[in-house]
Amino acid sequence: MDNQYLDKAMDIYVKLLAGEEVSLLVNTSLYEEYRTNAQVYDLLDTILKKSNLNLYEYNDGLYVTAGDKNRIFGFTNDELKKAIGLRLNKELYLAYFMIYHVIVLFYSDSRDMSRREYVKLTDVISEVTASLKEIMSGGDTLVLSEIEENSFMTVAGLWEEMPLVANSDDFASLKAARGSKTGMGKLIFNFLIDQNLFYESGDKYYARNRFRALVENYYGEYKGRLYEIVTKREEEADASY
Repeated sequence: MDNQYLDKAMDIYVKLLAGEEVSLLVNTSLYEEYRTNAQVYDLLDTILKKSNLNLYEYNDGLYVTAGDKNRIFGFTNDELKKAIGLRLNKELYLAYFMIYHVIVLFYSDSRDMSRREYVKLTDVISEVTASLKEIMSGGDTLVLSEIEENSFMTVAGLWEEMPLVANSDDFASLKAARGSKTGMGKLIFNFLIDQNLFYESGDKYYARNRFRALVENYYGEYKGRLYEIVTKREEEADASY
């Protein structure tokens, strides 16, 4: 093995772990090594697999995310609560549900990639409200297990208790905080911004290439049960028109 190839692969690996961009525009020489040098490509692939990390290429750039059950590079529930600014498990479950709806607003079907540029917080709040209402109302085609039903009841109860905004806030000075739908939404988007997935301009949240890379690849492969439940609600709503 030539050490120069290993050095190049490790340089790419370290920069990706540090959250740096490796693309046609930034760290260009490393990106070109990845694209044109088979030894560097294979070594990086081996290192990433050993680290349980997934690598995605999108729009002339490289992006990594933790693999399933990655305890080193992924978040534990407690770490994620701290990163978002939450205290209770039920708040974390609600955060998962809200993030999932952010994804669904951009991509209802990974085979038909939407090119929606941004979402507003009001969009997410409306979708979460409608989805929880539909799920909890039941339906002939949607069957939940006892555990799923109890989980959704907990999330729906928490959501129902939350005012749209905190009593101390007005729409001109909304804060990211637990206790209101809008405050919770801002906590979520602050986290997504910290993860370099979105940026904010005015009252709009724009998706970055990193978000699109992860969603169009990881989301398409690991949709899971929550996708089935959420999209079943959307299919039933579409059929009613």
